[in-house]
Amino acid sequence: MHGITLIALVVTIVVLLILAGITISLMFSENGIIAKAREAAEKTNQAVINEQAQMNDLAATMENMLNGIGGSTAPDEPTENIDPETGWDLNKVVKVPSKDETPIIVPVPKGYTASDVTGENTVENGFVIYEGEESINDESDIEEARETRNQFVWVPVLDVSEMYGTDINGKKWGKLYNFSASGITPLNWTENDGVMTILNATSYREPDVVPDETLGDTNTRIAEMGLEGVTTVNEFKTYLELEFSNIIESVSIYGGFYIGRYETGNLSKTEVSVIKNNSDIEGQTWYTMYNKSKGIAANSNVTTSMIWGCQWDAVMRWMYNSGDEEKKTYTYNSTGKGNYSGTNGNKTIPTGSNNAYSVNNIYDMAGNVYDWTVEADGNYKRDNRGGRYGTSNGVTEASSSRFSNNTGAGSTQRFSCYSLYKYIKKDKNIGIVQNFV
Repeated sequence: MHGITLIALVVTIVVLLILAGITISLMFSENGIIAKAREAAEKTNQAVINEQAQMNDLAATMENMLNGIGGSTAPDEPTENIDPETGWDLNKVVKVPSKDETPIIVPVPKGYTASDVTGENTVENGFVIYEGEESINDESDIEEARETRNQFVWVPVLDVSEMYGTDINGKKWGKLYNFSASGITPLNWTENDGVMTILNATSYREPDVVPDETLGDTNTRIAEMGLEGVTTVNEFKTYLELEFSNIIESVSIYGGFYIGRYETGNLSKTEVSVIKNNSDIEGQTWYTMYNKSKGIAANSNVTTSMIWGCQWDAVMRWMYNSGDEEKKTYTYNSTGKGNYSGTNGNKTIPTGSNNAYSVNNIYDMAGNVYDWTVEADGNYKRDNRGGRYGTSNGVTEASSSRFSNNTGAGSTQRFSCYSLYKYIKKDKNIGIVQNFV
């Protein structure tokens, strides 16, 4: 009797273990219940974002019709011309081989020209493009081109999952990092089994609004930016989420994005610039700069935006992992690589005016003026990145974050730009970082 009871107990335990294994597999496998739920949540979240974009366009269409100026703000979808080898939209970009030892094919947006100037035509050391179709090479008037034509540098991103993750509700979040001699570590996030978690909802994060009713994103400030179809904080949150989603899609397909070669200049003018030797680089609020970042694209093949924190960190990671010890060190110790206290009488210098402050053909990321980003912190702060004249380089290395009220003046920004894989119906003002992906 006791022997039979013991055997029955063992059999019961074995059966329970088998059932437990099956349950765990159903729950946590690649095609399990949790994975399917997360996938469904992500699709639902994206559907909400797309629906809001369509509603914005519908509202604009109705307004235009009432005002007698036409219909939808969205252009007709172009005839598809997808490159079978790369998946790139050849209506928007041209495939250009770099001059690296092993050439790399780079997507150059139509309306821009790849530089053939020695030192500007390799991905390893910074592949530069100039606005306009006039060629630029060693025989050109290089300095004139640098001072009159907007320029961007290609930032390769080998693994887009290093730039973003998706939470349990399907929302995409940017991945931010700390850089040090000992390594690169996550900043305010973790990721387990493909699910990203923001550790502190009011610390470093993107995309998000900063909802403080005095110093943050208020309905009044949002409306004053003049973004089409965006007049409230909630609408702006949806707008930012759609912009971020478009950037990630673009980077996924094209394998990178473009960053402004210089800090943004001509800030007191309606149309800003990314050119060398410009001194009009201070005194703008975050809201002013975010709005101005929308108008620098040469044509509809690209979309420009204020740079996001995860894009800034993608640039730092590219340098850190380059195999070049000097570039790696630059990300966490920028001594001698920026305009800091005591280097220029505690005042700004014109953009790109000191070649010592350039890494991979990108100037002044470590120090001159702070650069606004979309990265949020707290309930009223947007983060400045890099360093500033008058401060110590030991405090403001190239990768560091700084904080300022949205309403505060004194900073410029970096642009990034991107080109979408296929036409996506969205508000015409979305996107300001030059991600040409």
